[in-house]
Amino acid sequence: MAKRAPNMRIQRTRQRRAPLNAHVRPHYHTMPYTVAEEMFPSKGALTERARLALNRTPDRQPVNETDTEFLIGLFQHHDEWAEKSAGGVREITTQTTIHGTRCFVLRKHDATEIDISFPHAIRLIPSVRTADVLPQSLRDFRSAARSAVRRQIFAFRDEALLLPQSCPVTGEQLSRSNAAVDHEPPNTFDTLVFAFCTEHHINPLKVQVGSEGGVLAVFEDQNLLQLWRSYHQDRATLRLVSRLGNLRLPKPRVNWAELWS
Repeated sequence: MAKRAPNMRIQRTRQRRAPLNAHVRPHYHTMPYTVAEEMFPSKGALTERARLALNRTPDRQPVNETDTEFLIGLFQHHDEWAEKSAGGVREITTQTTIHGTRCFVLRKHDATEIDISFPHAIRLIPSVRTADVLPQSLRDFRSAARSAVRRQIFAFRDEALLLPQSCPVTGEQLSRSNAAVDHEPPNTFDTLVFAFCTEHHINPLKVQVGSEGGVLAVFEDQNLLQLWRSYHQDRATLRLVSRLGNLRLPKPRVNWAELWS
């Protein structure tokens, strides 16, 4: 298991703070679909995002890191994902078929390859009405919280990969293309976010969440952003797993309603 990078602490004052969300209006322009922390207003927008990844990746070349994260999240909705990804996925590439169309290809650790359809995965994503029952404002808040600590996550990953690593869940050898960073229990990511909101008296439903580039959720309150980054840096215990292994890990439920009830 990779050791956590040294903490960076900030000087805290003991001055009493008002709740951070005391004067923040709810954000009503919510996005009904979230894939790998990217937000989309419709399945059409999801399709455009996938086509962007496909069009900018030459045949036989691996997609870039951001596109890999997005596509792995998207392909979870494909009904043949478990079968197609069996044995682990080293990277995602592209190809042109004999019919002249282009598609994504899963390249396995044993060098075998299998194509996978992103339109089929998008068709199988639950509609807004059948999506999980978490309030959309909460989903936006969680996405923004994850986006806020991306640099911490990437820094940990890059340092850990300086030494050979294998996934504790699947046994796969880890590389930059297939590694993910997990928040080690009991301080899972949701647990940390919940504790942060509790300690600072934050109602996530009333925090304004914007978007970067139209898809990436971000906190608009810079004080909240910096406070959360510091909290996460101090308390998160991170470890490397494979992207597939990360999907198999149990996700403890958090009673979010305690934050606003």
